Amino acid sequence: MYDAIVIGAGPTGSHVAAELARRGRRVAVLEQQDTVGKKGCCTGIVGRECVEAFPIARQAVVREAKGARFFSPSGASFTLQKNAAQACILDRQAFDEAMAGNAQKLGAEYLLSTKVKGIDIGGDMARVQAEARGETSLFEGKVVVVASGFGSGLPDGLGFGRVGDFVMGAQAEVETQIEEVEVYLGSQFSPGFFAWLVPTHQGRALAGLLARRDTKACMEAFLRHLKDQGKIPSRKAHIRFGGIPLKPLRHTCGNRVIVVGDAAGQVKPTTGGGIYYGLLCADIAVDVLDRAMASDDFSPRTLSEYEKRWKKLLARELRIGRWARRAFERLSDRRIERMFRMVQQGKATESLLNASDFSFDWHSRLILRALQRFGPRAAVSLIWPF
Repeated sequence: MYDAIVIGAGPTGSHVAAELARRGRRVAVLEQQDTVGKKGCCTGIVGRECVEAFPIARQAVVREAKGARFFSPSGASFTLQKNAAQACILDRQAFDEAMAGNAQKLGAEYLLSTKVKGIDIGGDMARVQAEARGETSLFEGKVVVVASGFGSGLPDGLGFGRVGDFVMGAQAEVETQIEEVEVYLGSQFSPGFFAWLVPTHQGRALAGLLARRDTKACMEAFLRHLKDQGKIPSRKAHIRFGGIPLKPLRHTCGNRVIVVGDAAGQVKPTTGGGIYYGLLCADIAVDVLDRAMASDDFSPRTLSEYEKRWKKLLARELRIGRWARRAFERLSDRRIERMFRMVQQGKATESLLNASDFSFDWHSRLILRALQRFGPRAAVSLIWPF
């Protein structure tokens, strides 16, 4: 019997597996894909704080970003940049493979092409039924960690319900010669959200967007625009789609079960980024699980410490971020154009950006400071690019 069965070999699941294995626990990771790293719409941008806090392999970082260029619906633009790098752009497959490789070196067992069909929580163990290459297997463990990403259905099947708010993402790898991150605002491509062109390896970039509806049509229109602007040679590209949670589950643990990462909705509502928050919550999960294993107590009362701690860390950030998200979705293209003029004509945004406590990953302080200085409408316009 395993000490822990982790479902999902993304960075969050692999980090849980690695840290439990480091503590001498027997861990199995079940991944339904045949290879690690098949993530559809994650651009892989993380802040410096994330890179410094977690074991991100050097080969997974393809470049650094000091800022970005923002485009309005009419095509007006401005660039915001700091002297030092604020974020790193990851090769997501290389990143995921490195995280999984680290967990395996520490002793975690990985089973690929293994799709979980059901989870049964008994009095003294958890049983996971999975199918691999047409054959059904049963795995037994003291606890199950659901890190299967958004949309797997496993949390709902366990009685945790579904994420209450989400958005669809689309992304494709394209050829380009641009060297800075580009962000596009407005209803033409991504109503209520944003589109992006993010350089990765030399001559390559990720083009993508978020949209609540007609995601495929929005993405095709965005690729046509990039082609018309001469930024990519062709609008033909393999587009991947995926859902991104914007609101966490109400409950993320129960008897012998913990839900973590995108599966739990631990994602920044402002940008849809989930790597850093997922890893932070993974660390909390590991600490709580290690204590539970030491006492052989996996009751809801014991595991509830995980939920208390991650909510203490992130609940305020997520709540304020959701408010800003809803407010931004109500902005018209006309108001976005006004925001661009405000930035171009004044120093308001620069003063916020250059604040000593500005953070790529923690947006609530920036949002509240903007509210105090400029009021709700102007604040949402000014802070949204970050």
